[in-house]
Amino acid sequence: MKSQPSCSVLTGIAVLTLLPLLASGLVLGQETRPSSAKKTTRPRVEKDVPYADGGDQQMLDLYLPGKEGFTTVVFTYGGGWHTGSRKSVTSIGEKLQSLGYGCALLSHRLAPKDKFPAQMEDAAAAFAWVKKHVAARGGDPQRVVLMGHSSGAHLSLLLASDPKYLAKHKLSPKDVWGVIGLSTPVDLEPREGQKGFGDALLAGKGADVFARDVSVMKDASPIRHVTKSLPPTLLVVGERDFPMLEGDAKAFAKRAKEMDVPVEVFLAKGCDHMGVVRSLLEDRSAVREQVLAFLAKLGEKAK
Repeated sequence: MKSQPSCSVLTGIAVLTLLPLLASGLVLGQETRPSSAKKTTRPRVEKDVPYADGGDQQMLDLYLPGKEGFTTVVFTYGGGWHTGSRKSVTSIGEKLQSLGYGCALLSHRLAPKDKFPAQMEDAAAAFAWVKKHVAARGGDPQRVVLMGHSSGAHLSLLLASDPKYLAKHKLSPKDVWGVIGLSTPVDLEPREGQKGFGDALLAGKGADVFARDVSVMKDASPIRHVTKSLPPTLLVVGERDFPMLEGDAKAFAKRAKEMDVPVEVFLAKGCDHMGVVRSLLEDRSAVREQVLAFLAKLGEKAK
């Protein structure tokens, strides 16, 4: 397989502790104000829709494809839990909308002001809002998929694996139709004598969001919460991504397989950490084809 144009070589493991994972090149489009929630056959965008009462950090932008019964992707950007917003990934909402999917881009509270699990609580509230309100906009509330990049992928996968966050909204992982994680940290627990994702976070400021508490980092690891309730999952890792992510994704899939839960792992040739999410925007990229095939498989399974 040929490398994708956006998949450049990773320049240094030091970015693990910086993570902003937002490229300004992902930002496209103009801001609009929220529009009516009535059903329509015309594609439209609703911006700055509150899913909670915390201001801009607890809002989402909706991209609606202009048809009935569509699948909705709830997408969480990557920013190391401490930076960025939904506005950085506008083009992902636009791309999914153009492909016939609904997309909800969410913002969440940020460290250091708001420590974990504030980010998880926001992801759960945003998902619950979409489940409750998407039918009024023409979407199928049974077909709501979680998707994210890096820290956003972590939040998405943890939401689908640890039931305590959705339980506050009288929902469970069974209410998630599927999960797509792009460069997903699945294991945040530091490893004695090894170099894991958690060790890299502790080596810099990345662990501050977890108050540098190893017990919190362990409980925040999706791999610790794999059960039979886990929805179908796709984990995409770049060939030149952070070196521990591929092995961790395979370990997650192995644990899920032991419980007869379907988890796919796809290695994106030539892609580094940011290249994985950029490839989602490219026509005929391997990452985009894999994501669309996964979504199509979910649709076939529902028939």
